[in-house]
Amino acid sequence: MSLRTLICDDEPPALELMATLLEGIRRVDLVAKCLSAREALERINAGGIDLAIFDIEMPEMSGVDVISKITVEPKPLLVFATAHAEYAVEAFDVDAIDYIVKPIEEDRVRRAIDKAERLHASIVASKEDGSQMVEDQDRAVAPDAILKVPDGGRIHFIAESEVIWVEAAGDYSIVHTREGKNFAMRATLASLQKKLAAGKFARVHRSAIIASGAIKAIKMLPKGEASILLEGDVTVRSSRTYRDTVRALADRD
Repeated sequence: MSLRTLICDDEPPALELMATLLEGIRRVDLVAKCLSAREALERINAGGIDLAIFDIEMPEMSGVDVISKITVEPKPLLVFATAHAEYAVEAFDVDAIDYIVKPIEEDRVRRAIDKAERLHASIVASKEDGSQMVEDQDRAVAPDAILKVPDGGRIHFIAESEVIWVEAAGDYSIVHTREGKNFAMRATLASLQKKLAAGKFARVHRSAIIASGAIKAIKMLPKGEASILLEGDVTVRSSRTYRDTVRALADRD
């Protein structure tokens, strides 16, 4: 299944470069190229967009401002491509799944598409296999359970002990389990973080929460970042914002 993709940049050369790179990726269906944020917003709210790639600094309305005005549900997955690295925190605050710093490189764009495709596939699979989207609710659930999954008249509870990590995917969070299963939950990462036991889970990136008991190795990287190897040979990269948290995990007995 192709990702129905919209791109938006107020600079025609940058827009055409991104379009050229995406057209070389078979998994992408480039359905809209927009030179203004307002045009992009109108197209997104018309529905049918899986992925939106935005510049941030644009006349009239920034890429971040556009996100707050999207009314269609669910929102498309969001990637920002900009020359301004200082906007990264703001981008992840609006649940962007990736942030590409210009000048744009083909390999970096492909990695962003790989991530978008993986997240989109998890969401679609949850709809198709009978495990419907699970709404984030305040109702109490079974002890040690964070997710309930309807399946043929039954409800499965996913225990905290079965969760390896959780990643943000726009309006959703993808819960990854020890059995290698992925569940799409209609909830923000921030709301899930409040439900998870603080001593068992740690936020290591604005788009990732990991189970501390699933850590196999931590490799500290330059600029306060780290590469964290989890069970199942899953690698999660932490950001410098959470370096104190990662250092505490590395220094624990």
